Amino acid sequence: MRQIQMHGPVTVDAMAPVPRTVLDRLRELLSEGVDAIPDAGRPNFYTVSDRGRSTYFYISPVSAKVWVLESHLAKPAAESVQAAAHSA
Repeated sequence: MRQIQMHGPVTVDAMAPVPRTVLDRLRELLSEGVDAIPDAGRPNFYTVSDRGRSTYFYISPVSAKVWVLESHLAKPAAESVQAAAHSA
């Protein structure tokens, strides 16, 4: 886990279709400071979980621009178990 806090205007864009509300929320989190999970295989790539949503993003070391690559709602454990039981 790594604490990330960005200062000044934070630019967040998406490389895939992501709702504007997700981009706005990530911008808020990065401005306030947020715990992020670094991607072990890719420098400057992180995952943040907030409000049941997981967002995977890249922070450019040159421009400090943030690019969201993926964002999805986390499935509750009970739904995952039930779905697995129905597919068996």
